[in-house]
This record gives sequence, C-alpha cells and structure tokens, in this order.
Amino acid sequence: MKLPAYIDMPFQEWKTSFSFFNKVSVRFSETDMFGHMNNVTPFIYFEEVRISYFKKLNMMSENKQTMTVVASQQCDYLRQVMPYEELRIYVKTSAVGSSSLTLHYLGENLEGEPCFTGAVVMVQVSKESGKAVSWTDEEKETLLHTR
Repeated sequence: MKLPAYIDMPFQEWKTSFSFFNKVSVRFSETDMFGHMNNVTPFIYFEEVRISYFKKLNMMSENKQTMTVVASQQCDYLRQVMPYEELRIYVKTSAVGSSSLTLHYLGENLEGEPCFTGAVVMVQVSKESGKAVSWTDEEKETLLHTR
C-alpha cells in the first residue's frame, strides 16, 4: 500500500500510535447509490472525533477568545465501508506550530482493518479579529503529550 505523504513512518507503527477514538455505526443515510459509505462521510466523523478529543483536552470553551479553524483537510480511502458497519475513528496530534495544529485520523473496522486515513491542519484564530493567535506553552504541552 502506498502511504499518503503525511504518514512518515511505517504504517503499523503509525497505526499503533493512536489511542483516542470514537465508535460510530455507518448509517444508511451516509451511503450513496453504489451502496457504500459516501466519500464525504469520513469528514463528518473526523469533525466529531476532533470535537470529542478537544473536549477531553479541555481545549474547547465558550469563554475562550480563540477558536480553531480548518485550513486544509484530506482523506485517503483504503477499503469500502458498508451501511451499518461499526468503525473506530481515531485522532491524534501529529504536530503543533506557533498557531497551527496538525491532526491525523484513522478509521478502522472492528476487525482492526484500516478503512480510511486523514489529516487536517488547523489554525487557532481570534474570535474577534480572525487573525492567527499563537498557542500558549500550556496548550502546546497539552496537545503534544496526547500523542
């Protein structure tokens, strides 16, 4: 299997570096006319697991003056996923820049077979100005020690 550029280590090593995940069951409404999961569905799963991950890290608060926005996102499809299939959607921090953050995703079935992978680059911005805001040292520490 040819690996996407964002996976910079042997796949099995990359796969075992995840720990945080959500379980999902593919709903019929998330399939297309060909009978398998629609190609936009992983992005919905990525968003859901990312929000759960940020909540676990206490990185989401209505009182925060900043928010994270998606700058770039991709998904690589490895196998078909069928309706009602149970999946684990993993997320981990891959890198933290001054105001950016790279997360990696892995969607696998309950047999442990990878179905899709993904990566997102996000930027922390001011809610008021929309301009990039640097992560604090504490935020960087939190994000980097959850790999």
